[in-house]
Formats: sequence, C-alpha cells, structure tokens
Amino acid sequence: MGCDITLFCEGYLWRKWINIDSYYRSDDWAEYMVTEDQGFIRTSLLNGVRDYGLFFLLAGVRGDGDKESYLPLDFVRGIPDDMDQLIRKRYEEDYDIDFDKEENGDYHHASYFTLKELKDSGYGDIMPLQGWVEPDDYAKHEEWMANGRRYQLPFIDVRCGQPDNENLILKEWNGYLNLNFTDLIEEMEKMKKERMIRSDEEIRIIFWFDN
Repeated sequence: MGCDITLFCEGYLWRKWINIDSYYRSDDWAEYMVTEDQGFIRTSLLNGVRDYGLFFLLAGVRGDGDKESYLPLDFVRGIPDDMDQLIRKRYEEDYDIDFDKEENGDYHHASYFTLKELKDSGYGDIMPLQGWVEPDDYAKHEEWMANGRRYQLPFIDVRCGQPDNENLILKEWNGYLNLNFTDLIEEMEKMKKERMIRSDEEIRIIFWFDN
C-alpha cells in the first residue's frame, strides 16, 4: 500500500501561526469560515511528491532505523496546539479527525519542524556520504557535480551489509542526501522572503501521512 504526505507551511505573523502555502485565503479575514465552494485555492509545497527517503528523514516513515546511517530529524511530535485554525477545520471536515483524541484511521506520524531545524540538520546541504553504488551512476554524479548540476546519487546504505549485486562498488562522496529535502528548504526560504518573516524559527512545516 502506498503512503502519501499532507504538508503545510505556516508563518508566525500578527502574533499567531498562519498558513502561507497550501491554502490561500480569498479574503483577508482570519475568521473567514470555509464553505464547500469558496475560501481556498489548493496548491502544494511538495507538488504531490511521494518520496519515501524524504518521509523517513522527516518522521521515520517507510524506513528501517537499524539499516540507515542517516536518521530522522526527530520522532513524531504530533500536531502543534497553536496551528492555523483553518487548516485544523479543513482537515477535520475532510477526514473526520478529532484532534482531541488519538490519531485514527490510516493517518499517522503527524509532526512539524521550523525552517531552522530543517537547516540545522544539514540534510539539505552537500554532505559526506557513503554507500554501495552503480559505477555508471557514480560517474554521472561526479560529472554533474563538477559542472555545477545537482544530482542525487542512488545508493545502498553500508548498514545493510554487502549487497548481492556484484556490480555495485563501495564509495564515499560529497553530495545531496535527498534533493526533495533540499528543495523543501529552498521553497520555505522563498516564502520567508515573500512574506517578510523575520527568522527561520518563525516559519515551519506541519505534516502527516496517510496510507
């Protein structure tokens, strides 16, 4: 069964957390009550990506910590109490979830991170990596990176042990662990600038998963 992420971005504006990406208010009133046919225009910070590597880094979803050298930022934190109330209302209406009770149904691993926490992890930067790789993929990585082009080199973690595929070679390199993680940080940086948000601690993502 596939797993998808639902993710929102909030900024701390006017002394409260307000959604700034996935739902766009059609008026300027924070108290605006959503109806079935108006109130929001749907967009997506991650453009509907299904990246299990990203899911694992964010919340330990679809991964095995015993076989991963690069562990999640944190374990599940839950949904923050001070989240945007319109996101809460829309989520409860769509999925009939009661946030005052334990998570139910197929929705799981709700959590959140500030931009500062994402950046401090280092997972969005070029970083030292190690693993088993295809020689052709490694050559492509070296060529692209030398030419200033981004490339995420596929690899099997060394903690998985030596793979059965005899064509794979063990390498160390400097590269991107997960480009969707990198892109997420950069999109948040753009929103921070556009919304004139003062610090990396005043912009955050809130997310959960469903199967």
